[in-house]
Amino acid sequence: MPPADSSGVCLPWDIRRIGACVSFHAAHRGDHEAAVAGTVRMTYRDLDRSVGRWAKAFLAAGLGHGDRVAMLAPASTEWLAVMLAVTDIGAIWTGFHPRYRLPEFRHVTALTGPKVLVAFRHIHGRDYATELRALRAETPTLVDMVLIDEPLDDATMAGTFLEAGAGISDGDLERHRDAVTIDDTAVLIFTSGTTGRPKAAMVRHRALLVGAAVENEHWPMTRPRLLHMMPVNHIAGIGMTAVFALWTGGTLVFQSRFEAGDLLRLIEEERIEHVLGSPVQFHMMAHHADLGRRDLASLKYITWGGAPMAAPLVAKLNGLPGHLCTSFGMTELGLYVTFTRPDDDFEVLSSTIGRPHAGFDIRIADAEGNVTPPGGRGEIQASGPWLLAGYWGDEEATRQAYTADGWFRTGDVVRVREDGNLEIVGRTKEMYISGGFNIYPREIEVVLEEHPGVGLVAVMGVPHEVFGEVGHAFVEPRPGARPGTGELDHWCRERLANYKVPKTFEIDHELPRLPIGKIDKQALKQRLEARR
Repeated sequence: MPPADSSGVCLPWDIRRIGACVSFHAAHRGDHEAAVAGTVRMTYRDLDRSVGRWAKAFLAAGLGHGDRVAMLAPASTEWLAVMLAVTDIGAIWTGFHPRYRLPEFRHVTALTGPKVLVAFRHIHGRDYATELRALRAETPTLVDMVLIDEPLDDATMAGTFLEAGAGISDGDLERHRDAVTIDDTAVLIFTSGTTGRPKAAMVRHRALLVGAAVENEHWPMTRPRLLHMMPVNHIAGIGMTAVFALWTGGTLVFQSRFEAGDLLRLIEEERIEHVLGSPVQFHMMAHHADLGRRDLASLKYITWGGAPMAAPLVAKLNGLPGHLCTSFGMTELGLYVTFTRPDDDFEVLSSTIGRPHAGFDIRIADAEGNVTPPGGRGEIQASGPWLLAGYWGDEEATRQAYTADGWFRTGDVVRVREDGNLEIVGRTKEMYISGGFNIYPREIEVVLEEHPGVGLVAVMGVPHEVFGEVGHAFVEPRPGARPGTGELDHWCRERLANYKVPKTFEIDHELPRLPIGKIDKQALKQRLEARR
C-alpha cells in the first residue's frame, strides 16, 4: 500500500492528474467498457485514444499550462474526452450549463478568458447559434471555436481541429502530461455567494482524485456501472460521478437529459449498480409508473447529496434493491466530506448527512473557532490540501472564505448528535437548494434590479414538496412603475437558467428596512413563516 498523502488518503504514487486513471485502465484492461451514451460504446482503450487526440489538438492550437478551455456540451463521451484532454496537458476546463442564457455565457467567458471554446451547436432541441456568435465576437482571448455537431460561420469543425494535432508527437504529449502536478487546477466550477455574480472555484486534481478514493472506501465496488445524470459543469457531474467511475475502472452510462422513465429503463438495460442524484430526481423516479415494472436488481447503491431527503421518500426508496447512502460536499471542497454508512437505519438516512470522513480535517465550530460539543450547533469548516485553490481572479472572495485561523467556511450549520452524525439546521449564507441545484439569491436579485421598473429586490428560498426549496422574490417597484409578475418572470427567463427563476413574485410597494436602509430580510422571512 503506498503511503498516505498530506490529505490522509492513500493514492498510487504515479497518479497526479485525473486523466491518468484512463491511461492506467487502458493499459491493464483496455477492452473494458468505459463510457456509454446512446448507441456509442467506448472501451478504455477507445477513450484513451480519444483523450490523446484531443490533447494533441489542443497543444497544436497553442494551449499551454494554465490556459482555459470553455465547453458547452451535454453529458456525453465527447464531453468526457475533451475535459480529460484539457486537464491532461495542464490546461483548465470550465463548462456552461445548457440552460444558460446569454448574460450567463458572457459572465463565464469574461471572467475566465478561454483560449478555445468547444461546443455542440444543438442540445436538446435548442440552437445556440446566437449565443456562440456573440461569444466569438466578444471574447478577446478566444483564438478558436470548435463545433462538434454542426457548422457555424467560420468555426472549426471537430474533425479538422483533431487532424491538426497529428503533428504533435507522443513524446511531446507525455512531456506536457509529466509537467502536471496534483495541486494544479483541473477545472473551474462556477459557484456564488451573497455578493453578486457567480465565482469560479479552482478545483484541483488532488480534490477529484482524493474524492474518488474516499468514495470507493465508503461505497466499495470493483469496476462498477454508474449512471451519470448530473450536469457536466457541476462538481457532482465531474468529480463525484465521472472521476469516481474512472478511478474504479468502472463504466459511465450517460443520460444526457434527465427523465425518470428513461432512468429506470437504463438501470434495467445497462445493469446499473450505482445511481447518484438529487432528491428531486429520486422523487420523480420513485413516483414514476414504471418503477414496479423495471428490473432494478443490479442496484448496489442509491446515493444522494445536495439537500435533505423527505422521510416518506427515503421510506419508498428503502424498498428498492441496494444500499441507501447520503453525503455532504460542495464545489469549494471538491469532494464529499461526510458519509452515512451502508447499514445506517432509516432515521439516520432521513435526518442526517452522516459523519465526517475520518481522514479529513473537519470541525464544527462557531464564529470564534470554538469546537461544538455533542448536542450543540456550529458551522461545518474544513482544512486540507484538497480544498479549492481559490476563486479565479478574486483574491478578496478567497480571503473571506476562510476563518482567521485558516479553516474554510462552508456556510452550513449543523447540530452534532451524540452518535457523531450531523443534522443540517440552516445556512450562514443565503444560498438555497432547489432540485439539487445551488441557487444564490444575489445573482437573481442583480438580474431583477436591472429591470427598469424595479427598485429593491429580496429573493429567498421557501419550502417545496418536490424541489425541496424554490425561489420567492419580494419586489419593490420604482416610483410610478407597475411591473407585473408575468413580466418579471419573463425578464428572468431571458437572462437566467430556468432553475434559477423564482417560482413566485410578490410586489410590495414598501419593503421593510433596517436602520441603515437595507432590506430587512429577517422581517420578510418572518412574514413567510407566519403565512406557512
